[in-house]
Amino acid sequence: EHLRRGETVRCLIKEVRNQGRGPEIIVSRADKQFLVRLFELEVPEIYDGIVEIKRVAREAGDRSKIAVESIDRRIDAVGACVGMKGVRIQAVVRELNNEKIDILNFSSEPEIFIPRALTPAKPVKVIVNQEDKLAVAIIKDDEMSLAIGRNGQNLRLASEITGYQIEPIKESEYEAEGTAVSTSIEEVDELSPSIKKKLLEANIYKVIDAKNLGEEGLAEIPGLGPKSVEKILDVIQEYLSKSQDIEEDEEDEE
Repeated sequence: EHLRRGETVRCLIKEVRNQGRGPEIIVSRADKQFLVRLFELEVPEIYDGIVEIKRVAREAGDRSKIAVESIDRRIDAVGACVGMKGVRIQAVVRELNNEKIDILNFSSEPEIFIPRALTPAKPVKVIVNQEDKLAVAIIKDDEMSLAIGRNGQNLRLASEITGYQIEPIKESEYEAEGTAVSTSIEEVDELSPSIKKKLLEANIYKVIDAKNLGEEGLAEIPGLGPKSVEKILDVIQEYLSKSQDIEEDEEDEE
């Protein structure tokens, strides 16, 4: 933002420091709490505590996502924030110089909340690993760009607001590879414990993650030499082939 001397602006006071020459006030318009305070000013239901902002993810000046919940079943939390003909949210958007804001209904169930967080995309299915805070979102092929967003922004914000590392997978790839996309590296018996440990330390938790990295990506992982990389790729390819054969056999039996 470009501000002029003497211009009146709204901002969040983050800190007041007592300096020798007088108090120094640290302010911010990029902080998440500034967005929260703006909604408190514009939405009476939030100010009164009827609607609560549960989580916020923000890339200041560009896009934000907020998750809201109403303690009164008669009050629509999202509708209250949007306002009649969008008047409330537009007031916030104007204050933030046209920053895009997605308002989501909060849910404590990740299977429900993650699809909402990936708006405007609509996942076909979400596979959740609550222990490791990982999720695989199956996305229609023509909506993959919506799920990821420009420069990965939508996916980053969705991951931030849900607290899950979200891996988007095209529906066509999921159908081709079957349930292998949700299989943990730890479940692949053909990989040695030492290789599994190195992959997990590099945040490679799923079979599909290792496959997508490819030879060059795996080679960058500390402790994995050319032979180990070749072994991993061979094992994964064989594992995926077996999984697909099993699914085809099950379909034939049906």
